Amino acid sequence: MAERKIKYLISESESIIMEYLWMQEGGKTFGDITEYLNNICQKDWKKQTINTFITRLTEKGLIVSQNAARKRVYYPAMSHAEYRQGEAKDFLSEFYGGSVKTFLSAFSGGGKMDEDTARELREMLEEM
Repeated sequence: MAERKIKYLISESESIIMEYLWMQEGGKTFGDITEYLNNICQKDWKKQTINTFITRLTEKGLIVSQNAARKRVYYPAMSHAEYRQGEAKDFLSEFYGGSVKTFLSAFSGGGKMDEDTARELREMLEEM
């Protein structure tokens, strides 16, 4: 079976759910997620709305679930750091053909990069 490509582009609402799951030690049930969104975040979302967001995140490959004690438990499919890395790679690929050089040229406006930024980049590359 071919591995499905993860889709890193998420809405602000989907991001709230992901941030909540990343903050947790273990997985969370639909009820836990609903309680967090409606009581803590004061969203007042209907169950169908929350289910739609969870379904989208699952289809994007960002959430996985397991059945436990007659309840479905949701987990992030990757750490927050892994998500950020994938998001950055997708961005670079989509908008700059995967080229860091093209990105940096656009970032600097096609002109010379200031010395502080250039130094930071050199240090970062040396660490890698």
